[in-house]
Amino acid sequence: MQLQTKLNQYKALNQADMNEFISSLVDTRLTDNEKVDLLETFSEKEITQDELTYISKSLIHSMYDKQPTYPNSMCVCGTGGDKSNSFNISTTVSFVVASAGVPVIKHGNKSVTSASGSTDLLNEMNIKTRTVAETADHLQDKGLVFLSATETYPIMKNIQPVRKQISTPTIFNITGPIINPFKLDYQVMGVYETSKLEKIAQTLADLGRKRAIVVHGANGMDEATLSGDNIIYEVTKTGEVINYTLNASDVGLQFAENKMLVGGNPKDNFEITRNILTGSDQSAKRDVVVLNAGIALYVAEKAESIKDGVEKAQILIDEGKALGQYNKMGGKTYDYIR
Repeated sequence: MQLQTKLNQYKALNQADMNEFISSLVDTRLTDNEKVDLLETFSEKEITQDELTYISKSLIHSMYDKQPTYPNSMCVCGTGGDKSNSFNISTTVSFVVASAGVPVIKHGNKSVTSASGSTDLLNEMNIKTRTVAETADHLQDKGLVFLSATETYPIMKNIQPVRKQISTPTIFNITGPIINPFKLDYQVMGVYETSKLEKIAQTLADLGRKRAIVVHGANGMDEATLSGDNIIYEVTKTGEVINYTLNASDVGLQFAENKMLVGGNPKDNFEITRNILTGSDQSAKRDVVVLNAGIALYVAEKAESIKDGVEKAQILIDEGKALGQYNKMGGKTYDYIR
């Protein structure tokens, strides 16, 4: 296989190579072992900026010749793969951000490298994922939509078993959050390793994001954390990519180690999310949600700065608006109790 030879030699791939790579992973003529070898070799290779754009476009166009749009839409998600076993931070953040009037189209998946992926949590909450065709109407009604990657990209159902045979993160941890079926205006994406931050930010700019932030959490998480300096690459309104660090103390939040953010199975994580939104959890878990929601509100132009976004996120929770957003989504409803 010429593609395998190129990968073994760490040669850069072009768009045609990338199309072949994706096709090979779903080719029924190849054995699972051949597909695992192909994906492992690709994942070991240092991906270039162009290759990341190529694979993202290849995956998007495998389903959508022209991506649908929704004004001011946003996704907040992480790559996974950080092995932190944190609770579902970005899913919890989605309720807060949507309660501020930001149309959130959260693209998620079942767990591959953790105990509870976003759709695992939604199942526990009895909140349904929606189809792409249903999204616009559902956004107008609810302001928040959850999409399942295996439904929006059926190709992923074929790739998923191959991914599960590999114990380390693969390129699909990176591309999953990038390939939201909608051509988003805004995005916040958490990344588990630092080497790809700038490339991902540039790819988001290439895909037409008006503003975006790619963040590597302090001490290796794929969300902004409270335990030190978070590395941020921001896509500005002009399309420029700038980078800086952000410490929780810069926005009025207290230090906490990453181990304070550990979750568990979907039932455990549902309880954590519920306690944050109902006001009964005032711990570091709430603070990390507030921090990430503040970043998202800033990106979505609902706040003048990240600090302003953090303050607004705190109010959205304290006034019960974030819980109200949760209650709108069709699961069991709860009262704000603090």
